[in-house]
This record gives sequence, C-alpha cells and structure tokens, in this order.
Amino acid sequence: MLEKRPLIIDCDPGVDDAQCIMMVKGSGLFDIRGITPVHGNVPLEKTKANALFLNHYYGIDAPVAVGAEEAMIARLERAEMAHGKSGLGSFEYSLDGLEYSDMKAWDFIWEEAQKWKGELELLAIGPLTNIAILVLKHPEVVDLVKRFVIMGGGATRGNHTQLGEFNIWQDPHAAEIVFKAGFKDFYMVDLDACATAYLTLSDQDEVLEHAKKTSIGALFENFAEFRKEMMKYRKMPAELIKYFLEHYSPPDAAAAAVIIDPSICEYVDKYVTVDCNGVLTAGQTVVDWFGFTGSPNMHVVRRLDRERYVKLYLDCLDSYREVQ
Repeated sequence: MLEKRPLIIDCDPGVDDAQCIMMVKGSGLFDIRGITPVHGNVPLEKTKANALFLNHYYGIDAPVAVGAEEAMIARLERAEMAHGKSGLGSFEYSLDGLEYSDMKAWDFIWEEAQKWKGELELLAIGPLTNIAILVLKHPEVVDLVKRFVIMGGGATRGNHTQLGEFNIWQDPHAAEIVFKAGFKDFYMVDLDACATAYLTLSDQDEVLEHAKKTSIGALFENFAEFRKEMMKYRKMPAELIKYFLEHYSPPDAAAAAVIIDPSICEYVDKYVTVDCNGVLTAGQTVVDWFGFTGSPNMHVVRRLDRERYVKLYLDCLDSYREVQ
C-alpha cells in the first residue's frame, strides 16, 4: 500500500481553487506530483502565476506544468467579478526565484500516469481543456488513472448561465470529450452537491480564527475581506446576497473533500453528456436520470455530509499552524 496517494491537481486559481489546494495539501494524504494550470477564472497568464505562487506558499513545491491558454473552440468571458482581476482577490505576491516546468500539462500528466501504473489520482477544478487534450493525445491514460474527481456541472441549474456551470460552460467541447473518455471511478461534484458543503457565518468566523494562527492566514484574511466587498456589487436580489453570505460554499473545496475522503459524499451513477450547441443550454451537463442513452459514466455527487466537511476544512487549515 502506498504511503501517500499520488495526485495531480488541474486548476484555474481562483479563490476557491486556492482553498481546494490548501485542503489537499493540508490533509497530509497525498504525494502531490504536480499542478497543471489552465485558462478559466482569469486568463492563463494569471492562473499559471497563481498556481506557481500557491505551490510555493503552501509548501508543496511540485512541478507546475502549464496547460491550455484557451478553450478548444471559442474563448468566453472570464470570472474576474468573483475572483478579482488577478484571480486571488486583492492579494499581492512575488514569484522571485520560482520557475515553471518545461513540460506541457498533458504530457506531464501522461508521464506521471505511466510512472504510477494505475495508482495516480486526478483532481480537475477548472475548465477541462487540459484533460481533453490529454485524452486525445494519450487515450490510454483513462486506464492509468485510479480516481478522477472534477468540480463541474450542474444537474439542475447553472451559475454562469441559466443552465451552464462556469467550468463546463467555459469549454463544453472539452468536457464532452472527457465525459465520454471512459475514466474509472469518475466523480462529478456539481453545483447542487457543492451547495450542501457550506460554511455558515459562525463557521466563517471560525475559519478566520484558525487561519490567523497559521502561516497562510494573510491569504485567507484577504479572501474574507474581498468576498464581503465583492458581494456589494453583485447584481442579484438582496435576499439572495444575504443567503450566499450566510451559506458560503466555495465549490472547489467540496471537490477537495470528495477526493480526500469519498465516503463524505452520497452519489448516484448516471450517464452524463454536455450540450455544446444549444442557444440557451450550451455548457449544460445533461444527466440521464432514467437510463435512456447509455450505461453510467460517472458518480454524480448529490450531497456532502456538511458537519464532516466543516471539520475537514478546519483540520486541513490547522495543519499550517506555525510552531510557537
């Protein structure tokens, strides 16, 4: 049995990506083999810089292999309104002395998958462009990934359009390639599932109190202030703003919880495809609830155990406590 589980994180940091990566590292369960940034929440120039910074800031110091700059077909708007122009709120940092891997993301993942002979796990929390290129270039990779968890999709709704969840909507063609590739033990942590893994106002206060005692407290204090400021300008009814402030559910953190401990969630096995062409439905993840179109291709996560999630979040954060 492996002492630590080998894992690659494919991401587009992103405030919630930063929390997800914190949890994965803080769990102590993984040998993080690399981080592969992709375009998404902000342009690749910024997501790759954020990935390189977080890799160092959290003490991971794994290779950062840069991926795709754009979606496979069309570039769409980013999500600076939720993550700030840099992607990490208003947090400032330096990359002095830090360097990227000279490999492309998809080649790096393929090399690691071969090296680990079926033990490698994969966590994708951004648009799936890197993974689609990996599948097209190295289709055999699906047999070498032990577990694959994505944050993406919406079984009943969207968050960027009426039916399009942002990560899938950003590159629906890539998502459709990945969904049909044949990955084993494939978890889709969608918007409905993420909504069950939330932090109440008291939880959020507790997170800040814990964060202040760690080496990464400055980043999490910045996120909390940025979020309060950002919510002042969101164009939605006041009651919704109040709800989201009181039920904070950073989506990628839910995906972290699932890959750390899959028993934290309940799921159903269904066949899921992606609408790439609809006028109103482009980017929608279409779940075949009644088995009309094919055998299940993934575990569709329906809910997480919220109490266990909050404890896990705090435990992972506490792993960064500074030695007094």
